[in-house]
Amino acid sequence: MNPAEFRRELERRWAELDSEAMSRKDSSGALFEFMKLYERLNAQERRLADQAIAEWIQSTNVRKQFDALALVDRFRIQAAAHQIMVLEAQLESRTGPEARYELAKVRRILERLKRKP
Repeated sequence: MNPAEFRRELERRWAELDSEAMSRKDSSGALFEFMKLYERLNAQERRLADQAIAEWIQSTNVRKQFDALALVDRFRIQAAAHQIMVLEAQLESRTGPEARYELAKVRRILERLKRKP
């Protein structure tokens, strides 16, 4: 499978898991299942997945963005550092309580990435 095919398959799998979880009204179900999938990837597949997950940080789909941030945080996906910094800059210009919460979360993730496991 070439990188483009792998990326499409990853997108398809996330969408499938998300749809199944939403139909069960299980908002975190897709994330936990995707984490299991990620853990089964070999090193080459993880590098490809890391790039896709990094891009999801800029997704307009809030569930996909949430899952991407959680994956980056859990697996310390260094490839996502730049995208998280871009999101941090975007959040700094927003107002409202949810923006402050998201900004704090993004900054915590950035700090964890800097520490590395």
